[in-house]
Amino acid sequence: MAVLILAGCGGSSAPKVQTTWQTVSGPGFRFQAPSGWTLERAKSQVSATHGPELVQVSTFPLQKPYDAKLFGKVARELRARMDAIATQTSGRVSAERTVTVDSVRSHAYDVTIGDHLDEYTFVLSGMREDLLLCRRPASGPSTFCAQLVTSFARA
Repeated sequence: MAVLILAGCGGSSAPKVQTTWQTVSGPGFRFQAPSGWTLERAKSQVSATHGPELVQVSTFPLQKPYDAKLFGKVARELRARMDAIATQTSGRVSAERTVTVDSVRSHAYDVTIGDHLDEYTFVLSGMREDLLLCRRPASGPSTFCAQLVTSFARA
């Protein structure tokens, strides 16, 4: 009987871990990553890693100017690119959605590869593409991935 009473109490005695954030700057952008993660910088890319987990922003020039009227047309190109990435990594595109990043309507895709999930978000504006990438365990929390998308800002 005591087991049934204790089972009904719910909750966990494990303390909740509060994530603290660091602001990370790159060439023409900034975002937040968990404090204590290892930072790596390249010419047009900044990443923060903790074991297999990753948040990363890469910037690429566009060949033609992009504006919001091209949103639907670009979706087909991006989906084809994501299908190719999924094939190359032996994964599968498991979700696709529209998100707003730094006031820009953007395309986002999830690629499931084994036990992890890669979240790709394409932020297109003018002559520039910013690619936000987050890698996390497929069954784990997406807190740092959400923080990447909501904190990203062009400088």
